[in-house]
Amino acid sequence: MHNILEHPAKSFRLAIVYGLSLLLMFLVPLLLWQNTSAKVFTQVDWLDIAAEGALFIMGMCWLMVIVSVRPSGRVTHLLVIGLSSYCLGCYLDLLDEIFIVKTLPIYNWFEKLPTPIGLVILTTGLWQWRDEQNVVNRQLQTREQFYRQHQLTDSLTLLNDANAFEHHLVKQLARQQPLGLIMLDIDYFHQFNQLKGAEEGDRLLSEVAQWLSSQLRSQDLVCRYAGDRFVILLNGAIASLVSTMAEQLQQGMSAFGCEACVAWVLPSPKTVCANQSQQQLKGEAQILLKSLNEKISQQKSQRATATVPSSQTMAQSAAGTLHQPSPPIHSFSEPR
Repeated sequence: MHNILEHPAKSFRLAIVYGLSLLLMFLVPLLLWQNTSAKVFTQVDWLDIAAEGALFIMGMCWLMVIVSVRPSGRVTHLLVIGLSSYCLGCYLDLLDEIFIVKTLPIYNWFEKLPTPIGLVILTTGLWQWRDEQNVVNRQLQTREQFYRQHQLTDSLTLLNDANAFEHHLVKQLARQQPLGLIMLDIDYFHQFNQLKGAEEGDRLLSEVAQWLSSQLRSQDLVCRYAGDRFVILLNGAIASLVSTMAEQLQQGMSAFGCEACVAWVLPSPKTVCANQSQQQLKGEAQILLKSLNEKISQQKSQRATATVPSSQTMAQSAAGTLHQPSPPIHSFSEPR
């Protein structure tokens, strides 16, 4: 409960669900009491009341769990609507055991609708939750090799940090296999933090990190390099593949209401030679990362000469698009 109270949005959603549930639980029996009569004690099937009451209570428990633990989004809305409709159907069936509703044809018709409709919506939400979980599983596979090294993991985004990325890059260079590097830096992130606050800035970084992970193949790696800067390693990549991916990522950032500088680089064939020492490989990795940082700095310097967005524009962009769904870019895969 303490964690719920720390998130006003979740507390507000819980209050709405509780309020509407209590309102329905009060209004529907009241309307039935005014328009029909209750069954006598001997006519009541107490076993049905126990069974349908248990279904209603369990459905409400599931609903509260979903509302309290899931973030806002399409999947959450489907789950909440489906469970709410199912719970309403169970509650109407429960009241059917207490009141004589045969005199109310509209009630008999209305009673049969919520449960099947709710189950259809709930099934749709669960199927999309499955797709969402597949994305999460791919992210976990990408980071699995470093998760046990807590000191190499960024606590905010749960991505690996710059040290972890350099370590992995050195290993890939030692294998002498094709690879590509992409660096992405969010524009005007400092102004965004000033306008919306550090909490919203952290949320933006987390959402961008999750989206970047979802766009990669299982053999690729994305890390939080520094601040609002991310770096990606594409294994087995050629120049056309890396450039296309960089362009798609740069365009996709518009869905978060912001722009980004994106640079990419490929190791030179002369960069990696056989029988290089670990220190030499580490030096080559640092040269590649330095090249990316220089390209990003050049782009930011060029953009600095342009007009900086006004505070009002940044605030509107941040308020209107920060929590939009992930952009419609398909996960990138190398052509076979």
